[in-house]
Amino acid sequence: MATKRTPTRPRTPLTFADVRARIQRPRRIVEMVMDAEASAEIEALEELLERTLRHDESSSAPATAPDVAKRLQEVEGQAADSRARFVLEAVPHRIYQAIRRDNPPTKEQLEQAARQNGVDGEPPFDPDAFAPALVQAQLVEPKPDTPEEFTEFWDALSDGQLAQLWNAALAVQFQVSEMGPPSQAATEVLRAFGLSTD
Repeated sequence: MATKRTPTRPRTPLTFADVRARIQRPRRIVEMVMDAEASAEIEALEELLERTLRHDESSSAPATAPDVAKRLQEVEGQAADSRARFVLEAVPHRIYQAIRRDNPPTKEQLEQAARQNGVDGEPPFDPDAFAPALVQAQLVEPKPDTPEEFTEFWDALSDGQLAQLWNAALAVQFQVSEMGPPSQAATEVLRAFGLSTD
């Protein structure tokens, strides 16, 4: 039996004020394991577990894999406990442009670009200064108490950790919010339960 559709009311045209009130800048969440030692130990233990499983299968000696598996779970818990969640939110265009303007390329960076015969063109900013400035401006959670606290945090990160935040900052700044077609899966689930798919 077909579900009865309720007639939809005609939409009232939006005013520009309505549109402005709906603006929400994109956000991105970055989960980062801060305990790098635990992270490295997990990789080593995963490899060791594979080897001990093969050894235990071919040996009559007491099994060693359970001990390795137990240690792996402990270290995974330690790594999970060290995980930090960073929420970045795109900044308005004018703020982004101001941050770029405030962090121009250095003389050395311009000279290096010129030596490369302009293959990549002139750098648009000093990445060493622009990256932390943009991440700090976008950081919604956790919020550092002072600019100095953020600088100390940034200076303590590895290149990989910096790249993780920097890449997320660029991605969220240029993220385009689009809505695709309605979810076919949602429609099928609602129909299966005899619910309206409006």
